Order: sequence, then structure tokens, then C-alpha cells
Amino acid sequence: MTELRMLESTWASEYLRGLFGREGKSLEDLDDLVLASEILAMEDPSLELIFLRQGNSSAQGFNLAIAMLALCEKETPVALVAELIEVIEECRRNLIKAREALPEARIVADREPENGDKLAELGFVLNSLDERRAALSAFTKALEHPDTLRVEYHRDCVNNIGWDHYLRGEYEEALGWFQHACKLNGPGGSSESDEPYQLALENVLLALSKLGRLREAAIRLEEYHKFFGRLPRYESVALEKLGLQPDIIFVRASTRSIASEAEVLEM
Repeated sequence: MTELRMLESTWASEYLRGLFGREGKSLEDLDDLVLASEILAMEDPSLELIFLRQGNSSAQGFNLAIAMLALCEKETPVALVAELIEVIEECRRNLIKAREALPEARIVADREPENGDKLAELGFVLNSLDERRAALSAFTKALEHPDTLRVEYHRDCVNNIGWDHYLRGEYEEALGWFQHACKLNGPGGSSESDEPYQLALENVLLALSKLGRLREAAIRLEEYHKFFGRLPRYESVALEKLGLQPDIIFVRASTRSIASEAEVLEM
């Protein structure tokens, strides 16, 4: 434990002792949790935590926030300690809720094996518990019954299958799923709107950055700005590594837009 210089912050140490005691665990388990979180290999754990929190990845977010808290130093501002504790408590509540919902979700899905909505709901619960293989199976089965699958669930199933490929480093396959999810807007999964599914488009940009497709990423970034405005920080960092400057592009596009509006008013 001491090799990782953990529990230097008194605030963090006291909270984690209470947390682990409540969970029936010992702080000796902290070593394994910190290493399993892969925090030491992350360029920016804070950015990764924001991404996990936005994606409702409660299990991963819970573990990463604990690891970050354990590695807080004596000089770490109490505001940061408080923020990490807030994330831990939020993720913990979500995990408890998911664990409580899982038995009923399994029963309903088993009782209605051809109901796409029920299969998707089971997948969402499993996904938040980080049971990826079981979640993937539920999403795949749900897509086999599109007539009983609402469009919101349909596109999230497609997007989550793409995300599973992404996490395995299968970026080309992931891109195809994300692009498909982008088009699922209208009733029954039809494409009745030009506006893409925002989360899926963000994932498209992540996949393109991994594939090194600069030109295509630039085009899709303009599309994102058109419909949704500024790109979130996590995706922006990924595109910056590719050579794009999303914030500069956004500022320039916004400036051109406001200038054009001003010209129209002056006419």
C-alpha cells in the first residue's frame, strides 16, 4: 500500500475507512482496487471520471473515484476530496438501485423473451453493474425484436454494442455501430430527422480519432457543432490528439454565425 503513497490525505483516509467498514471490507483491499482501476495508466483520471459519470458507468466510476481519493495528497484541496466523495456516493446509490432492480429485470425478460423493451431494460441494468458480457447478450437479443423496441432503447442498444467493440479496441466495428445509432431518430427506429443521436455522434468522433481519420472527423465535428454546439471535453481531448482543435473550430464557427446574423439585421 505504501508504495503507491496512498491515504496521505486525512480527509480521504477517514472517509475510506468508514466506507470500507460499511462494505465489510478492509483497507488492505485498497491496493487491489487501485490497481484494478488502471488509474496509474491514465493520462487524466479526472477527465476519465467525468466521462464514466456521464455514461452512467456506475461500477467503473465508483472504483475510479475511490482510487483517486486514495491517492489524494496532504495538500489536496478539501473541495476535490468532497467532489470525489460526492461521485462515490452517487455511484454507490446507482449501484444499489441497479442491484435491487436486477432480479425483477431478469424475471420479466425471461417471462417475455420476445419483448425488445424488456430485454433492453435488462441490458441497461447489467451494463451499469459492469456485467458487460451479459449486457451485450441482452442488447443483441433485444435487437432481434425491433417491433417491440422503442426507438430510444433501440438506438441505445446499438450504441452500447458499439461501445463494447470500442472497449475491446475494435474501432472499425465500433464505428459502424455508432454510425447506425446516429441515424435512429424517428418512431420504430426510422430516420425521420436530420439531427443525429448526440451520444452516438460523440462516440463516432472517438472512434474516428482512434482510427486516425482526420478529414472525416473534421466533417463530423462540424455536424456536431451545427446540432449540439460545443463538444464535451473528453471527446475534444481525443480529437486534439488527432490534430484537430475543436474549441478553436467552435469559436470560429460561432463568430462567423453571429457576424452573419448581424449583417442580416443591418440590411
